[in-house]
Amino acid sequence: MESFGKDLGEAIIRPGGSFRAGEGGSWTITYVSGRFGMDDGGSILVAQRDMSDGGFLQCTSPGDPGYVSASTDGNARIDVSYDPWRWVRPWRGALIARVYDGSLAPGERIELVLGDRSEGCPGWELQTFPETKHEFRVLADPFGTRLYRPISEHPSIRIIPGEPASLDAILPTTAEPGQEVPIRVRVLDGWGNPLQEFSGEIEMECDPPIDPFPGRVRIEGGVASAGTLTFSEQGSFRIRLVHGNLSGASNPVVVSRGSTGVYWADLHGQTQDAIGTGTVEEYFSYARDRALVDACSWQGNDFQVTDDSWEEVCRRTREFNEPGRFATFLGFEWSGPTPLGGDHNIMYLEDDRPIRRSSLWQIPEQRAEDYSPISRLWGELGEEDAMAVAHVGGRHANLDYWDPKVCGLIEIYSCHGSFEWLVGDALRRGYTFGIVAGSDDHTGRPGWSPPLRRGGVRGTVRLDMSGGLTGIYAEELNRQCLWEALRARHCYATTGRRIVLDVRSGKYVMGDIIHGDGPIELSVEVVGTSPLLDVQVFRDDVVVHDQPVPTDRDGGWIRVIWSGLRVRSRNRRARWNAELSVTGGKITDMVPFGFWRTGDIAERRSPSEVSIKSTTSGDSVGVFLRVSPGAEQISYRSNGMEREVDISKLIESPSIFDAGGLNKTLGFSISSPNGRPESLRFDFRDKSTDRPHAYWVKAMQMDGNCAWSSPIYFRACP
Repeated sequence: MESFGKDLGEAIIRPGGSFRAGEGGSWTITYVSGRFGMDDGGSILVAQRDMSDGGFLQCTSPGDPGYVSASTDGNARIDVSYDPWRWVRPWRGALIARVYDGSLAPGERIELVLGDRSEGCPGWELQTFPETKHEFRVLADPFGTRLYRPISEHPSIRIIPGEPASLDAILPTTAEPGQEVPIRVRVLDGWGNPLQEFSGEIEMECDPPIDPFPGRVRIEGGVASAGTLTFSEQGSFRIRLVHGNLSGASNPVVVSRGSTGVYWADLHGQTQDAIGTGTVEEYFSYARDRALVDACSWQGNDFQVTDDSWEEVCRRTREFNEPGRFATFLGFEWSGPTPLGGDHNIMYLEDDRPIRRSSLWQIPEQRAEDYSPISRLWGELGEEDAMAVAHVGGRHANLDYWDPKVCGLIEIYSCHGSFEWLVGDALRRGYTFGIVAGSDDHTGRPGWSPPLRRGGVRGTVRLDMSGGLTGIYAEELNRQCLWEALRARHCYATTGRRIVLDVRSGKYVMGDIIHGDGPIELSVEVVGTSPLLDVQVFRDDVVVHDQPVPTDRDGGWIRVIWSGLRVRSRNRRARWNAELSVTGGKITDMVPFGFWRTGDIAERRSPSEVSIKSTTSGDSVGVFLRVSPGAEQISYRSNGMEREVDISKLIESPSIFDAGGLNKTLGFSISSPNGRPESLRFDFRDKSTDRPHAYWVKAMQMDGNCAWSSPIYFRACP
């Protein structure tokens, strides 16, 4: 959009400078009118990027959080309001300050105070993630035409990580006995952001113990090397860390002879070139140096990516690719409407390939050809070494357009939610594919994307899941090896934790196709980052085996679990606001699981009643309730659903109810939260030997994190 330079005025923000993520305070934006002044009915917009979970702004309640006041030194009055859909993606939420009962001469001012504390407002809270340049985009309409044009320079602040709150360490997921492995330690703030500056001694211990072991190391910087380890014996190990009142642990490392490396990738995220924040350089730098993943791909929405932006993406993808250290894949997100193909992440093996857009909706000046429906894109990519990943974001992938020459992966999980339904649809169609996860991060944090705070500047709940990761079994850390492994479907998905999941059938591994008529047998190993809740084996889209997870033999515990989605499309979250109660007894203890969204709670309301406020986006949330002897029934009551279950019948078998929607269920079972292991190994043999079928495994932890294997495909002899 054309800028009129300083003719439209100038704006500053005070205080300026750097502020910590999630910090509260008051900020004043002062707009100085330009040479046109501001006519009666004229106005300015102050917009923020869509991607912010900063506190909601409001202009009606001076005593409540986020109150915005407005004033002027001109001979006029100012009406201020907030509209979460006022301007254009990715700047849709905006304050509107309208001049009335007068006008402003050139040089006269409008002041907006965000978090005005003068009448009791506690202030306004910044977003929970860092951003080098958090911009307040100011647009002016001095003539009252409702045609807004941007001023030449927009006020901005810098948002940095908060205070140290926890530690973690990253180790290679697999290693050989005698192999030297690096230890990398991170210091995280209360929102999960890696700090950039930290100095101190970290105490470490290995579980189980090994000798020799560096019990104490000094690190400089928020992410730092803490030396190396050598494991002489086979087994699963992790490191515990302590610094004062800070503590944490590493991911597990599985040491075994002849192990294939597991490399971690986030193949899906965005920057300010599309709907996200930050630059492409910051994006790849974060993935490599703070998220500490092994591979990454950029995936901006194609209809926003200009030719200049694509040139920058190509350049940075090429620059950051470093075999043996960090692999990058060039890519973009084909983002056409679902009836024309829906969201697909496109990746190339080679550098400097073209972007082939679904449309030019937000960049009409490019005058390029569009590739819609997506079958037109498949025709072009069929001649290239390219790969498409079916994705569910704002739109969902349309599997009617599946082309096995290009399509080979399905993203089961991202910050948007968990989408087992898409995997089930593909399996029912007989497609062969691998299962992956990504973040679809919009906050400049690929590879380590903690959930965002509920609410946000537009008052919506968005991306309140952690970002996912793909574990890739590959021989070496370079593009070619990772690409071949993804093509072979030797990969699995997690919700962002480096859970170890190994599924085999004899010499075959996840993703392989087995032809024959012999028995269907699987060996499964899960090494979690938290105690295990469930481990399930699927045959196609049906659970055929629930592996028993050992627990303490303490009776009286009932597990209540709810999961699923409302619909397939954008407004998909299911709400679970309900009361759980028991009759004939009391609730003596409660252990929630999967409550990782801010604002979701399970509260004791009385000795026999618990209040639930929860949402699910395909994931599972629940509580363990310990009930006193003699308790007869457990009840679930909400506006849309009521269920009562006899506790005596749960001893015989679980009760699972269809709650409407998509994979939306409510379940009751007898189960204890205590004594659960973090690892499990078992063999499974299907009584049925019918073919063709696909078998895959899901593991869920007590903290709500999950892992999903790619299927092993059993086919009849050709």
